[in-house]
Amino acid sequence: MTVTTGTRRTGAGPTGGRRSRPGCSGRPATSTRRRPYEEWDDSWKRIGASGLPGELTWDEFVAARSGKRLRENIANTRPLELITVSGGSLFLPRAFAELLDRWEQVEEDLVARARICKGCAAQGPRWGGWRTQSPLGYVTLCPLCSGAAFQQYTGHLRGVLYDSPRVRGTRADNYLCRLCAETRAAAWDHCHDHGFLRGPLCGSYNTFEGKSSPRSFLVRQEGAVLHLLECRGCLERRTLPRRYHVGITQKHLEAAERHRHRDRRCRRQTWIRHVELAHGARHFELECWWHREMWTKDVTIPETVALVRGFVDQALTASQPDVVVPAARAASDTTSPA
Repeated sequence: MTVTTGTRRTGAGPTGGRRSRPGCSGRPATSTRRRPYEEWDDSWKRIGASGLPGELTWDEFVAARSGKRLRENIANTRPLELITVSGGSLFLPRAFAELLDRWEQVEEDLVARARICKGCAAQGPRWGGWRTQSPLGYVTLCPLCSGAAFQQYTGHLRGVLYDSPRVRGTRADNYLCRLCAETRAAAWDHCHDHGFLRGPLCGSYNTFEGKSSPRSFLVRQEGAVLHLLECRGCLERRTLPRRYHVGITQKHLEAAERHRHRDRRCRRQTWIRHVELAHGARHFELECWWHREMWTKDVTIPETVALVRGFVDQALTASQPDVVVPAARAASDTTSPA
């Protein structure tokens, strides 16, 4: 089946119109989800005889997009309502196809303009990277121009409480983000367990630290552990905020715990299915997907604290230069909240 605009078929030519698949998942009605995993293939990705992915027919497609899904759009338009079927062809108004072409061109022009550094006119990456906040909205600044415009944070507020007058009188957006070192900071990040300042972060990394899963932040972000240890309370106690404890314990169990298979220790990766806290211990349900074995493991709170301390000590040992516990600050800065 081909897509036709007006009376001219454009589906086959390289410069013609487009097949319209508004929000379609691309899976045929005889979905691979009904078949065993071993029989799955990529046939659903190929355009079939109906001009739609796999064996999907037009009637099945319309039925799947009924109700609320019918209102899904492309460029704030609803192409499904404009498409008609005649014989083996889909017909799309020529004006609508031209509208989509113009929309794509405008979008490409806006992306190209947003990639240009405001300072030196260098072209940045297509996605993210150089966009930074300013009093007038987002602007594009390359790392060199950002470094020239904003200060590098040197840790001079380490050990100061987040709600102290000293922090309130210092703007975070005068500094570069402590984690990416390329973007203007948007806020002061601080430890919610102890109340001490950690450093300035841009909006993206502040959200990443606060909203992502703790394990994801520790694994995916370089320097994440040392940033968390900028909190004086965490550094002195050789610990991390409580919300990270389960992730560290889970990481340890997946690396260390294995079941016995045919009198041998299984070498496959162990996965954690469920975690709950009860009676002073964390209850983990582990599974080996390869052998379909499940077992449980209880980790007490003292054992968790020891695992976190070992994780922190390992990070400090690997860091260069060695991290030194900061000296005491003035009482107005370091008095812990009640």
